[in-house]
Amino acid sequence: MADYQTIQEEQINTKDFIKKVIGVFKLISNQWRLLLISISLGTLISILLDVKELKDTDYSGEIQFNLEAGGSQQMPMGGFGGLAGAFGIGMGTTSNDLFSGGNLGLFISSKALYEKALMQEVLIGGKKTLFINFYKDSSDIAKKEWGGDWLNEPNYKAIKYQFQSKKQVNNFTKKENIFLTTIYKKLEAQTALQPLDKMGSIMVLSATTNSEYLTQVWLETLLKTLKEFYIEVRTQKTREIYDIQMRRLRELEAKLSSTDRQLANTQFQNQNAIDPTAPMRTMQLNRSNNYVSNQYFQQLAAVEQLKMQLINVTPLFTVLQPVRLPLLQRTYTVGGNTQTGAFIGFFICLIFIILRKSYQELMS
Repeated sequence: MADYQTIQEEQINTKDFIKKVIGVFKLISNQWRLLLISISLGTLISILLDVKELKDTDYSGEIQFNLEAGGSQQMPMGGFGGLAGAFGIGMGTTSNDLFSGGNLGLFISSKALYEKALMQEVLIGGKKTLFINFYKDSSDIAKKEWGGDWLNEPNYKAIKYQFQSKKQVNNFTKKENIFLTTIYKKLEAQTALQPLDKMGSIMVLSATTNSEYLTQVWLETLLKTLKEFYIEVRTQKTREIYDIQMRRLRELEAKLSSTDRQLANTQFQNQNAIDPTAPMRTMQLNRSNNYVSNQYFQQLAAVEQLKMQLINVTPLFTVLQPVRLPLLQRTYTVGGNTQTGAFIGFFICLIFIILRKSYQELMS
């Protein structure tokens, strides 16, 4: 008897569910005009949003590289152990080194490095030009950041301005600094650096711009600037010592030449000299010449040793995957989200119809 009642209750529940489903479909069929309007509105809104967000075709490229620090300047986990730490792959230690820990992650996107890269000369169409001028003329910055809007005119001064290669960034005018800052902010947002693998030291430098060739030139220029600056910093102490030792070597070379001349002149004059002190002066000059000569050859050996040390401490950049054309292309189109907009319009309208029907039944 209990099983029979349970079966009857299940049949009743199933019938009620089917009736409710049929009721929903009848409700939708009765309100088809409202649903059609909602779907149309959702589709139209999605198209308007696509038009608002419409962008030029983007081109993305990347360079994979590794850095091996030289000699005694070897860093943990290779030359970019510090860079790995900047992305949370460190040894749990802190350092005041510019290229370690979180410092390097900040330095890669720093304005100082970008300024050096922007003021680099690049070969475009067989002619040398500053990269900053090439970027101004090839990117969409003239159309977007400096293009103006309904309330503001385009910034024609910025669009037409050409930077001079002989002028240092420290000597820029206020106007030039404003132009430079705008370009830096745009480029910084278009560029990224991250490790290829959390357990390795290979890094991936990537960028996305509206020009295929611009993306390639920017990645190559930025990596070249990073390489030059890194080597400059890592070899700075050795180069300073080398310069000091070279100055000392030139001084000894000049002294040796002077004592050689004096000794030769004295020996020539003493051939027929009657002065009894002449042999003594020759002996003194000979001692002085031997002393300076020994000092000179010792200094020469020290300088040669420093040259080898300079080569030993110079970091080695290895490009594993250069950036080559064609690049990955992304084209933005209008109407790509119409199905999503139509579904959202239908769903919202359906919820509204069901809630309105339930409210009417409750009130009645």
